[in-house]
Amino acid sequence: MNPVRQPLNLLLLALVVIVTVAGFVLIPGDKLVPVHWQLSGQVDAALPRNYALIQMPIATLAVWLLAYAIHRWGNSGRGAHAAAAIRMIIPGLTILFLLVQLLIVLSGAGITLPYFRSY
Repeated sequence: MNPVRQPLNLLLLALVVIVTVAGFVLIPGDKLVPVHWQLSGQVDAALPRNYALIQMPIATLAVWLLAYAIHRWGNSGRGAHAAAAIRMIIPGLTILFLLVQLLIVLSGAGITLPYFRSY
């Protein structure tokens, strides 16, 4: 089965879309949104709302397209271990991108997060 079409992956993709749409609704269009934090939690980079909110969906799409291309046109003799790795990489990276997107949306909406400090 195509690793992109797994039910968990589709659910995670739907959550990325929902969080992104919520960000467009909750964050004013002219606001700079934090997109990168130092290890101390201090913001060291911010982007305008539209750029900030689109970067994680683009990263998710890039990973999914790469996984699909490997599945579709990759070496069929790569074995079960490589196929299992792809099945783990897609949800793993999608969860990572979802969490980063959620952090971006929450901080952009003005919600104070315990560890992260805004401008």
